[in-house]
Amino acid sequence: MPKIAQLTLVLLLAASLPVHASGTPEPSDTPASRWSLPLDGGKVSSFFGALRGKRAHGGVDFSTPTGTPIKATDGGTVVASTNRFEGDKKYGEVVVIEHPNGLRSLYAHLKERLVRVGDMVSAGELIGHSGMTGRSTGPHLHLEAFKDGKRIDPQNLLEEPLEDNALRQALNAKRAGEADAVYSAPRFETKAGKHGKHARHGGGKAATAKAPVKAKAVAGKSSKRTKHG
Repeated sequence: MPKIAQLTLVLLLAASLPVHASGTPEPSDTPASRWSLPLDGGKVSSFFGALRGKRAHGGVDFSTPTGTPIKATDGGTVVASTNRFEGDKKYGEVVVIEHPNGLRSLYAHLKERLVRVGDMVSAGELIGHSGMTGRSTGPHLHLEAFKDGKRIDPQNLLEEPLEDNALRQALNAKRAGEADAVYSAPRFETKAGKHGKHARHGGGKAATAKAPVKAKAVAGKSSKRTKHG
């Protein structure tokens, strides 16, 4: 083959390859489709990676009233539908769906599940209703995503940006790169409730109330010395 024809063929093959902005070939494991949102109207109350004590949040929380319809983010097969996921009750009522390309989605704290293991579901199909079962401080949907068994950020798969529909404190925590500001206040209030207001404030009313009693006792001793001196 003439050199000019060979060069032309090489250029045509190179032009047909999908590339990033950096000019490198597109990874072959990129999901073939994007996920749709699992609910309508929910507000993001916590992003993936937000710190809770020493542990990072493993999913995305959507604050929503109990009974909100929860839908499959993509088509797939139900591989878990239980109230004791992996032997733990913390997720409450939970559904897990296996999708193409090694992806899985998990929906936790549901009020009720409407699918069973082995069911085939389509994207947007109703799979349950939101609630606050398991370890939950309020009604919300906890969504997790997995790629080849590894937990990943669901936001990387969802077709709509989450920042446009998020609570302010969740956005602030995300921008700061951690979420102590979001969760420290509830933990502090819980601790105070457990041990009482006096334990929380230390030298508060309890200490102030004791001071006059002590002063009165000292005054009594002084008067006795003066009387019998």
